[in-house]
Amino acid sequence: MSINIVYNAEVVSGRMAVSEGAPAAKLVRERAAAAVAYAVVALGFYLMSLFLPHFMSGVRIPGLPDPVARLDWLLWAFLFLLAFAFAATAIYDAMRAIDPLFALLSRRFGRAAGPGKRVARDLAYALLAALTAVALAPLTEPLGPAAPLARALLGVGALLVLVLLLYDAAKTIYAYVREKVEETVSKLAR
Repeated sequence: MSINIVYNAEVVSGRMAVSEGAPAAKLVRERAAAAVAYAVVALGFYLMSLFLPHFMSGVRIPGLPDPVARLDWLLWAFLFLLAFAFAATAIYDAMRAIDPLFALLSRRFGRAAGPGKRVARDLAYALLAALTAVALAPLTEPLGPAAPLARALLGVGALLVLVLLLYDAAKTIYAYVREKVEETVSKLAR
């Protein structure tokens, strides 16, 4: 038994927007592959943040306070921030890979998800990302003096995911309102 739901994949700002037209299974595979690829890149940057800063140890920038004056710390923070950004993108792509499955379930039960449900889903994902960041914050305590930085990076990662999800929700709202305005204008023009 094969399920043939079709989506159109439209690239918007380097990301895929979903509508009716390309096979759902293909879209799920592409998004899952993107999530895995971003996770691998994030892992690579994280591993680099563990090893490369040691080559800069002892090099200091005069006139700056610790830890900013240490080049090893700056390189570590830069690489770790890159790893966090790619990890946030991987999580976002993994969440978006689930969308065609939700569409399939909603069609199976007789109703496609409208813009309101898509916005609600994005807001629920955003809340989940924020709650996850709050739940993970106490796990940074064993890091000792690096705990405040780890919490800050955790916050930045959560903020990146929130911005991506809220952007998607805003884009959906804008498209819906624009469609309704154009319908109203065309009715008034008759």
